Amino acid sequence: MSKKKKIKINAIGLIVEDNSDFKSFKIIISRILNRNNLTFKKQIGNGCGKMRRKAVSYADILYRKGCDLVILVHDLDRNNLKTLEKNLNDLINKSKVENKFVCIPIEEIEGWFLADPDGIKNTFNLKRVPKIKGNPESVASPKERLEDFVYHCSDKSKMYLNTQHNDLLSANLCLNKISSNSKSFKKFKENINSYEY
Repeated sequence: MSKKKKIKINAIGLIVEDNSDFKSFKIIISRILNRNNLTFKKQIGNGCGKMRRKAVSYADILYRKGCDLVILVHDLDRNNLKTLEKNLNDLINKSKVENKFVCIPIEEIEGWFLADPDGIKNTFNLKRVPKIKGNPESVASPKERLEDFVYHCSDKSKMYLNTQHNDLLSANLCLNKISSNSKSFKKFKENINSYEY
């Protein structure tokens, strides 16, 4: 059986909720591929509802802008994973882009960050390592939990703001630890690595 030829990707289009997600995913993808010269373009949804409604037109815009790969990033939040995945794939498959996939962080990108408590401590120079019980993907409201951890583990001297700190966490956390502790991140990493750059 012949091995499927990898598609060469020159530009990656990201459909994301906000600019903070765009910056984080740019950093994470560059780190996964160990490349700093990748071209990224974005379409910002400003909320999941609008992002779902405009997913096809966003993907087509990115395609016209020269993106060979389009990734639709949508937080799981409180949705059912299989249902959301099917709905988003049905949407994105209507676009003209040949290479595309859906990424659903569980529950949100901050759930990925919780998979590396030591990295959180080092990034914020906290006094203690946050104690995360069980699977980080099972943590309800990970963004709020991260806020609590940073605040309490710094003896109430530091505040976490996703819009200011997510790119910092994306640059500093151990991707291997996140991959080991988060199925949704591992799947994302495998999808990214299935192309040639």
